[in-house]
Amino acid sequence: MSSSTYKTRPGFFLPIFLDSLLLLVLLITSVFNRVFPAEPVILFLIFALTLCIVFGSARRKTTIGDEGIRIRKLFRVKQLRWEDITNVDVMALHKKVYLLLTTTRGFHTLANSHGDFTSLVKDVVRYVDQEKVEEGVQTVIDHPVKRISDIVSAWVAFIILLGAIVLKII
Repeated sequence: MSSSTYKTRPGFFLPIFLDSLLLLVLLITSVFNRVFPAEPVILFLIFALTLCIVFGSARRKTTIGDEGIRIRKLFRVKQLRWEDITNVDVMALHKKVYLLLTTTRGFHTLANSHGDFTSLVKDVVRYVDQEKVEEGVQTVIDHPVKRISDIVSAWVAFIILLGAIVLKII
């Protein structure tokens, strides 16, 4: 019984976590420094959204084993058995790639925001009957798509938030 576990890329989790901390600091400073009355409300909404992303990223875990796939997200856990999967395909939108798993009860997606997404796809293909796997899946394995725009965006947000805090303190 072998199993592989895939989580959110650590390169994304660290900056989004730091962004949430800086948003909290900015929110606290805006409560005490009321230059713009709606500022705390707006910052709270952005902070809540960022916190949901942080918790969702921390909780996301996909485990592939002999019995099937276990997909854990923020508020739910899905268990897919190999025999229930009827089709495996991919969908690419620029640098965002989704592994589409069609089952007898609907479809499920796994995004390339998982760490080592290529290995995740290889593991799925290894367990599923080859006639259920579409040609595009092999293309993703042979030519992996590296997506760093979300990581870069999170670091840019970190720099902007740090600058906003420094300007607010000065």
